[in-house]
Amino acid sequence: MVLRKVISVVALVAASLFGVASANAKAFYISGSSNRTSGGTSCSDALSVAWFNNSSSWGSASHQISAGTTVYLCGVFNGRAGEELLTVRGSGSSGNPITIKFLSGTVLSAPYWSGNGAIHMDGLSYIVVDGGTNGVIQNTANGTGRAYRQNSVAVHAAGCNFCTVQNLTIQNLYVRTSATDYAPTHSINCVYWHFSNNFTVNNITCHDASWAIPGDGNNFTLENSNIYHVDHGVASGPTGKNGGYSIHNNHFHDFANWDSPANAYHHDGIHLWGQNGGTVTSGAIYNNTFDGDFGVNITAHVFLQDSIQHVAVYNNICSAPLNRALNSIWIGARSTSMPGGPAIGNSAFNNSVNAGGHRTGTGIYADNELEFTAVNNVLSGGLADISLLNSTTLTAAGVNHNVYRDLFALVGDLNTFGWRGTGLYILSKWQSACHCDSASKLIVGGASSFPSATVAAETVAATNPDGAPSDAVNLSVVSTPTTSDPELELLATVGQGNGLNLSELAVGDLAPLAFDKNGAPRPTSGPWNVGPF
Repeated sequence: MVLRKVISVVALVAASLFGVASANAKAFYISGSSNRTSGGTSCSDALSVAWFNNSSSWGSASHQISAGTTVYLCGVFNGRAGEELLTVRGSGSSGNPITIKFLSGTVLSAPYWSGNGAIHMDGLSYIVVDGGTNGVIQNTANGTGRAYRQNSVAVHAAGCNFCTVQNLTIQNLYVRTSATDYAPTHSINCVYWHFSNNFTVNNITCHDASWAIPGDGNNFTLENSNIYHVDHGVASGPTGKNGGYSIHNNHFHDFANWDSPANAYHHDGIHLWGQNGGTVTSGAIYNNTFDGDFGVNITAHVFLQDSIQHVAVYNNICSAPLNRALNSIWIGARSTSMPGGPAIGNSAFNNSVNAGGHRTGTGIYADNELEFTAVNNVLSGGLADISLLNSTTLTAAGVNHNVYRDLFALVGDLNTFGWRGTGLYILSKWQSACHCDSASKLIVGGASSFPSATVAAETVAATNPDGAPSDAVNLSVVSTPTTSDPELELLATVGQGNGLNLSELAVGDLAPLAFDKNGAPRPTSGPWNVGPF
């Protein structure tokens, strides 16, 4: 009996607390066609946009938006050219954010939205913009040959801490269809997050913008998103010290429509830089795919520039077509003495990289990097598979357990390995120069595996200045299935079971390294595979 009474009291207390929480969770509905200033209990009596934007609608009273409130957006909102549609005027709190939720079929549409955002949420905290199942923010008349050629931002969230943008399609902010269209600036953004800490972008599609997701702050996350037809995917250059970047499980592809004869828009999938005293102090870039046509003006799939420290790049697939060339993973500084400190402690693990055509470019390009590590990567240049330049130094793990494409056998290239300005193609000479790669492999493929990878034996002999082989393993008998990138498929076959076990490193920013790109756990003992799988 006593036990039953205790259980009943606990149940009543829990019910009471639940009732209080439910009572404080307010909800309002707004639509683009409403003029109402009261009601708002459903889409049929939705409040107006003007009500949302009025400062008197924000506060702690029952008829006001406050922490824990969800504001539902109903239907299509047709904005004026250059309009700032929704202005958020208050913050949520930890565990009780203010949520702006797109109901099914909701679209925010204008000829072009303001440079301050279709949704403006500067200087606030704990705001969630949730596109729901199919929410859209779009421009309809901004771009080459269209009625407008203006700066435009979908979600403007400067100084918005602990804020989230998720489950949203942001499209056609500027549709650029001419290489000589120089009207766009960097200020055409899907999400702008300058000076925002603990900011998250999750599961968005962003296409046809200039700099898709620019900003800076500590503990930024971009995940599960699809970004294309833009000039930059992520662009971040802090003015002070920022760390905790987490950019993972995204798809970056097809930036070529931002090419120009003057290279006015140099493209990068992810570009982090530390300049003028700014420093990126930590981060992880992993499980991303970079493919499609990034254009002639591509700089890098991943470009970590100047004062970048302790950023790990792992489990990524980087692939370029043969008519393009780039430094696919470019981690470099102008010197080892930078205003924001040296580039130090950066690393590349278990990536698969095909850097495209063999005119220029490199799979991994490390310049003036201190304590650099590159292990378990599948690399095919470019002009080189890997280049370590100027004052780059290595960690104890160094550069090792990689699988390289023999570019000499492929195209007669004498620069498979770049060492401080000298091109090498013989594996043993590279190993001697860099004191690295003792367990790595250099691979030759045959016509049966990769037809364009074969150079006639007499041609190789005639162009070999040392009269020596490149120490490559011949894989001409290996048959590999057809994939979107047969070059990487071929090299990954060699890497099976030939990688270094990195379980001891899989903590902190590197914790996801304990799993491959598909989420399968890697072995805690014994060798790993080379590459992301």
